[in-house]
Amino acid sequence: METVQVLIIGAGPAGATLAFHLGKLGIRSIVISRHHGTANTPRAHIFNQRAMEVLRDGGLEARVAKVASDASDMQHTSWSNTLAGEEYGRMWSWGNKPSEKHRYEMASPCPMSDLPQSYLEPILVEAAVENGAEARFGHEFISLDDQGDSVVATIRRRDDAKEYQVRCDYLIGADGARSPVIEALQIPIVGKTINSAFNVHIEADLTQFLINRPGSLNWILNNDAPEWSAVGNFRMVRPWTEFVVSMHPAKKDGEVFEPSEAQIKGRLHQMIGNTDVPIKILSTFRWNINDQVAETWQKGRVMCIGDAVHRHPPINGLGSNTCISDAFNLAWKLAYVLKSLAGPALLNTLTVERKPVGDGVVRRANTGMEAHRSLWSILGLTHEARKSAMAQLERKDEAGKQARKCLQDAFEATDAELQALGIQMNQFYMGSLATFVANGDTPPQCDSLNTLKEVAVSTFPGFHLPHVWVAASGQLPRVSTLDLCGHGRFTVLTGRGGECWIDAAKRLSNREGHPEIAAYRIGFRCDFMDCYRDWERVRGVEDEGVVLVRPDHFVAWRYKDASDEAVTLLRTALRKVLALG
Repeated sequence: METVQVLIIGAGPAGATLAFHLGKLGIRSIVISRHHGTANTPRAHIFNQRAMEVLRDGGLEARVAKVASDASDMQHTSWSNTLAGEEYGRMWSWGNKPSEKHRYEMASPCPMSDLPQSYLEPILVEAAVENGAEARFGHEFISLDDQGDSVVATIRRRDDAKEYQVRCDYLIGADGARSPVIEALQIPIVGKTINSAFNVHIEADLTQFLINRPGSLNWILNNDAPEWSAVGNFRMVRPWTEFVVSMHPAKKDGEVFEPSEAQIKGRLHQMIGNTDVPIKILSTFRWNINDQVAETWQKGRVMCIGDAVHRHPPINGLGSNTCISDAFNLAWKLAYVLKSLAGPALLNTLTVERKPVGDGVVRRANTGMEAHRSLWSILGLTHEARKSAMAQLERKDEAGKQARKCLQDAFEATDAELQALGIQMNQFYMGSLATFVANGDTPPQCDSLNTLKEVAVSTFPGFHLPHVWVAASGQLPRVSTLDLCGHGRFTVLTGRGGECWIDAAKRLSNREGHPEIAAYRIGFRCDFMDCYRDWERVRGVEDEGVVLVRPDHFVAWRYKDASDEAVTLLRTALRKVLALG
């Protein structure tokens, strides 16, 4: 029987990211995938800033940037009768709205980009292997036996049906929306499958139709074939020659259509509005529109992340991004427990911290899907309904004004998807045992904040560390506060007068069973200067106070002032956060 510290079922964004970051922390893993390779279709593609921060932490930012499309290619989302025909409206998208750009720039050092899953997964798997993971494709999970002190998994090789067993300290189910691991654990899935959609991966030069309104999402409301593809979406894979075209049925009755290649090409030409455009069909695949969450993310020594526990449509582009953040949250905790730097109870915070995030993503994506359906309904999905809608919109009287306002409001409702910076960045872990609140410390008041669209900025324990630009000197490049933190270690941030915290970190780092602790002063003539004086505005403590940051960029603890008991206070905070008593 083979043995490994961590066995990961699934090599998608969640599983591969977890294997990569575990490897960076010196933890060996085996990654099992029933598929014979990485994603062979683009699938997820919108890549948000928080997900990029996770890859930046591991040094992959430059590698993925080489294969990602720039944010400028994602400027718009449009709705048209055909690509070559009438456009009904468009919206600024993904941080490109002029009035919103500054919010995105202030939230993170990383830009948004379009990074199809078929390009991302090979990079993640390759990086995981480079850092010590073993990837096994064509191997499928059969069963598990949690024996209390370890887990024994039975795996089958798909090429010859031979089975073998692996004993691991922990087993991770990152095996997607039809997760066999979830089934083996008998964890209830709450919710339902709403409908299915049909995707076609194509090569076609559509430059002439999109060059003047570049965008990753181009909705087509042409109703020539309402029975199986009443609404379509040309989703950019590569500008402007490769696309995934999703086709949505008019009804939510679950009826499945199996169109022929001739029917598919005919429909694509209808949607383009030009029958002369050559189209090469690369693949077709069907997917489910789900509204489902797992009741818990873990049982015993088995934990689940990614689409296994949160299943939803691709609205807001939150799928693979949330998977990547799930993995980052879990990686350091697993590594610390396996290295005896944390108590096993630390792993119980996975569900506590990540389930509210995953559940919120599912709610938002399905709410956003309904906003699209409302827009489709207003414009009409049949010839008769479209003709009636156009007639109302063309009227010059009060009824026409009301019809146009109704359409305008429907477009604006999609802004909650297309400029939703808040739900991308706002992940709160307040109340988790992996955070520690000092006596007298109080959380920020966020009641007036639109947390869907605005970022909550605070160093209160459980908040994402605010991004601020700092620099060691005027002759060196600026770096983010996030760059000072992470990398598998805890970080102490203080300022002028906070030397006691620097000394405490040095005395405890890698000693007495404590983890590595980096320590920096930010401020006037400190290790780093506060370039734009933003750190002083957001740090939430005095110059001489301290902010303790976890390896995943979340604040673990803070203390307002300097203290003669700095070593004791820091040691106490670390032991609380690491479930050591």
